[in-house]
Amino acid sequence: MDRPTTAPAKKNHLTPAFSFIKGPAGCLLIHGFGDTVDLMGPMADYLRSEDISVRGMTLPGHGTSLDDFSSTTNQRLLAAVEAEYVELRKSCESVVVVGFSMGGLLALQLATLRELDGIVVICAPMFLRGGPSGQKALKMASKAGGALGLSVPKMGMSSLSDKTLAGRSTGYEKYPMRSIACLIDLMEITRPVLRRVTAPILILQSKKDDVIWKKSGEYLLDSVASETKELMYLEKGRHKAPIDADRHVLFEQVRRFSMDCASG
Repeated sequence: MDRPTTAPAKKNHLTPAFSFIKGPAGCLLIHGFGDTVDLMGPMADYLRSEDISVRGMTLPGHGTSLDDFSSTTNQRLLAAVEAEYVELRKSCESVVVVGFSMGGLLALQLATLRELDGIVVICAPMFLRGGPSGQKALKMASKAGGALGLSVPKMGMSSLSDKTLAGRSTGYEKYPMRSIACLIDLMEITRPVLRRVTAPILILQSKKDDVIWKKSGEYLLDSVASETKELMYLEKGRHKAPIDADRHVLFEQVRRFSMDCASG
């Protein structure tokens, strides 16, 4: 089930989106910070094989250039996600929004704007690895570095336990500090609105995640107002869960949850 749905992205060239209409249940797949839609390709293949409609997107500012990345706003990202959701909704009776990392934050934001059938949030940071205190220091550094136009290597942001699908991580090799500041801002505006999230939600987090705060999943579970909510830990992989060691477990949980939402 790990065959590619789209050709690997060429550096600084936009990766095409994909859309497969297979049945009345659909999933909108949103990749993470600095990634492209390639990262969600294996999941799309699996869901399509299970007769679930799938729509994937490369977010604005991603897969193009660092200048484009550094100038992209959270408002632009959320507007793009909402537009893709509206398009998929035209073809499906139910739609579950599946967001990885920053994509999970965007899915949660969308849930405050639209009445969603369900949300799957994968390794979404409520805070980054250092927790509240570490993020405060990183915010100060990213604001200062952003003003100077600095960038940093992505380092652990690409770590994998299983390197089989490492080629699917076709994002940027470094991140503008201005973009990191934007990501931190997205976390800060998402945490206060979690109480407005009422859609059924499945939260998945890797136990070995070396990028996000280890309590992110628990924080999210406790904060949303959803009556149907579930937290599940992935045992083997690290941050890039959609292409790491637990991916088949992850794919099956997304399928199960999507079908539950469609029948509920």
